Amino acid sequence: MKRLAIAAVGVALVVAMASACGGEGEQEVVVTPGGPTETASVTKTFSKYGFSFEYPKDLPVAEMGLLENEANDNSGMVLVGVENGEVNSFQVGWMKTLSVDLDAALEGSFVGAQGAEGIASVDRGELVEADKAGHRMLHQSFTATSSGGDEVRGISSVFYCDETGRLFIAVITNNTFSAEQEVLEGFETYLDSLVCH
Repeated sequence: MKRLAIAAVGVALVVAMASACGGEGEQEVVVTPGGPTETASVTKTFSKYGFSFEYPKDLPVAEMGLLENEANDNSGMVLVGVENGEVNSFQVGWMKTLSVDLDAALEGSFVGAQGAEGIASVDRGELVEADKAGHRMLHQSFTATSSGGDEVRGISSVFYCDETGRLFIAVITNNTFSAEQEVLEGFETYLDSLVCH
C-alpha cells in the first residue's frame, strides 16, 4: 500500500496544478487502447490531443480527465508506467488557459502533493528556469517520502505553449534513482521527445 501511495505523487502534482489554476481535478483513469503508435523497437509514441512524446514500449499508458471526466483537447493527463504501485513513471498534464503564472502553478502542484494521502513529505531541490521549444519552463527536483518511509525521486516541470494556449506539466518519478543527476537524465529523455504543437 505504501508503494501505491508514493507512486501517486506524480498524479497528485498534476491534479494539484490543475486545482491551483482554478480547475476541479478528476481522477478517473481510462486506459487508452491503440492511442500510442509504435515508432521503433524500444519506444512508442503517444500522439493525441495535439501533442506527442515517446516512452518505453513496455510501459502501460493511461489517460484521465483533469478538469472534466475524461481527457480531451481542453485538459487531461497521460500517465506512463503507473501500474500496480510501480514507481517508474512519466506524467503529462495539460489545460487550456489564456494566461498563467508558472511560478504559482509549480508551487500549487507541490502544495497539493504535500497534502496527498500517504505522502509524509516532499523535499524540493533548486528551482530551475529553462527553455522548452521556445517557451519559458520551470522545473524542480523533489524527493517524496511516504508515511511508511519509502522514497521516490522526481522532477516536476511547467511550461505554457502560447501557440496552443495550453499549460503543460510534466513529471517524472522513479524509486530506483539514487542521485539527482539520474533524475535529470531521465527527465530530459522524456522532455526532449515532448512536442507541444
